[in-house]
Order: sequence, then C-alpha cells, then structure tokens
Amino acid sequence: MYRYFVTGTDTDVGKTRVVAALGRALVRSGNAPRIVKIVQTGVRGGEPGDAERAGRLASCSSVELTRFFAPADPYNAALAQGARPLAAAQLASEIESIEGPVVAEGSGGLLVPINEREHLGDVAAAAGLETIVVVGLRMGCINHALLTVSALAGLGVPVAGAVLVERWQPLPRPHHDGVVRALQGKMKILGIVPFAEDEAASVVSGARIFESLFAT
Repeated sequence: MYRYFVTGTDTDVGKTRVVAALGRALVRSGNAPRIVKIVQTGVRGGEPGDAERAGRLASCSSVELTRFFAPADPYNAALAQGARPLAAAQLASEIESIEGPVVAEGSGGLLVPINEREHLGDVAAAAGLETIVVVGLRMGCINHALLTVSALAGLGVPVAGAVLVERWQPLPRPHHDGVVRALQGKMKILGIVPFAEDEAASVVSGARIFESLFAT
C-alpha cells in the first residue's frame, strides 16, 4: 500500500508539483491514489486549491480535508477565521478512512503548527504515512533538509527519500552535487526535478523519478 506524506523544506518549494508527479506515477503503475490536502490556507471558497490542481495534473481524485481563508499557518489561519484549531488525531483519522493509496500534502514545512501544541508532523506520525521531503534548491536548503529529517526521526516517521527541486531557476551541476553530497547518508535522494515555468512539464519530469522507484 502506497501512503505518503509530502512535506517541504519551506513554503513554495514545489510540494504541489511533487505531489502531482507522485500521483501521476502511481496512476501509471496501476495504483491510482487519492491526493489529499490536509489543510488548505490562503484560498477563498470556490477557488481551486492545491489538491484540486495536483489531482488534475495527475489525473486522479483529490480531496481537501480543511480550508481556511487566511494566508497563514493552519493554527493562526483557524484563529483568524474564528474557528477551532485542528487536532492531529482527527486529521489522521480522516486520512486513515481513505481507502487505497494516498498522497497527502502538508502546508509549508514539517513543523508548521495546527494548534498550540501539535504540528503537521504529528499528523503524519498518527496516520502512519511514509514521508517524501521536497527540497527547494536555494541557499539554506541543506540546513532545512537536515532539520526536517532530524524532526521526522524524532517523530518516528519513516522517510522514503528526498526530491530536489529547481523551483526558481536552473542551477549549475556543482550546486546539485554539493547538496547531494551534504545529504547523502542522511536520506535517500530520489532525484532532481529541473526548472520549468510550465507546471505540467515539471510534473511529467518529476513523475519519471517515481516511475523508476516503483519499477524497482
């Protein structure tokens, strides 16, 4: 059973593209997943969120568990809307109730809070999801990646590996090599998604990484 949690080293590092790429690869392997956005923030009612966009790109179904309109972390977005903050156990229960393969997307990084005590990493741990870390290739990403993996280990959450993403611009090979060198031995490097302004092209490229993974 393929049940994944996709988190990032920061916000806007390419998580939704990687979610769609993973979903597309699962569809092509005959294991069509449900794409889940655990908490969507910063999107008004009626507007498409990350899950809908990723599902369209991957040609699979999607669902959003919760939506808050404020462009903030889930905890503060809930408070801004006058709503009760979320609980990890409830979100995990909703994910566990979904049958078959699941690709669940976080919001920002692993430790983004959902209430005064819990964060999205607690949801992944409670739901028993295997994690894929999306590393946006820019200055500081090595530190953020290693902190993320350390936090996952502390939570007892298994890590399938990391996907490096040229999110903002093409980068020279030595930059790639330096990041890989620093992360090797701490997590498996699944592959690199090259820069592409076209989101669909980026998803197709990313899917090849996961197709190779499933083939082995």
